[in-house]
Amino acid sequence: MTAAGGPLTVWTGWDGRGRAAPEPIVVEAFARSGSPHDPDADERYELLAVAARGFRPPGLLSAVHIVGQEADGPKVAAEAGWEIDGLRPTWSLLYRQVVETGPALVAPHAIYLLGVNPPDGATTAELETFNEFYTNVHMPEVAERRHALRAVRYELLREVRPPYQGAPQFLAVYEVDEKAASNRRHKGPPYATGPSVWQRHTTPWRLWYRRLPAPEGA
Repeated sequence: MTAAGGPLTVWTGWDGRGRAAPEPIVVEAFARSGSPHDPDADERYELLAVAARGFRPPGLLSAVHIVGQEADGPKVAAEAGWEIDGLRPTWSLLYRQVVETGPALVAPHAIYLLGVNPPDGATTAELETFNEFYTNVHMPEVAERRHALRAVRYELLREVRPPYQGAPQFLAVYEVDEKAASNRRHKGPPYATGPSVWQRHTTPWRLWYRRLPAPEGA
């Protein structure tokens, strides 16, 4: 487990205009599009599955990693909703990386993205316990059960364009290969119960996104 020193990532959700599902040609253009700041630091995803009820996630997702530009993070986040024909940004969120299980050595086929909120009114001491359990016990458990290539935890810094019902305080992103992405049901014994403050957490986002490789010649 490696503490990464807090790089920033702008996560932006996209939908077709008028809430329509994006046309294939629009999805292809989205895969080709890149950040005006650093195209090589971008990732593009398409919704694969939703493992939670009562939540309509965006059909497309972009992640812009801000490496070595942390001072400009809020500015980059504010500008992350650049225009893409046929699409509109539905929300844009600036997160700081908390910890990762290892470096990004290969591009994943998909990601399992979980939004987690600690209980309301948790004290500073309780949040320390919450984060220690989350980082050192729960995240490795999920990564192992999901056969993840790696896992990364983030903490919310800014809601640039807030989503409906707000953004979760924490994100956990589990990067998986195609085989792991095809088996999305939890199998095996229950996860560790954890301390009381962990037992009271909520998980409003349980989302699967397939990575969109940029077409050749992009």
